[in-house]
Amino acid sequence: MDGKIKKAIANGVPIGRGGFSIYTNQCPPVERFRTIIGTPAGLNDVLTAYNFTNLASGGTC
Repeated sequence: MDGKIKKAIANGVPIGRGGFSIYTNQCPPVERFRTIIGTPAGLNDVLTAYNFTNLASGGTC
């Protein structure tokens, strides 16, 4: 899980609430992993990170 979090922060697409998402490399892209950063204790703390099991589309081609 730590590797996915690092990959999302380094290479992911920024989303609202200071998080990042990883999308599949297909058309249309499908979100596979999301992390949300920022807690009351610290701005760079990971609040949550999770895999997506549903295959909702992440946008258009």
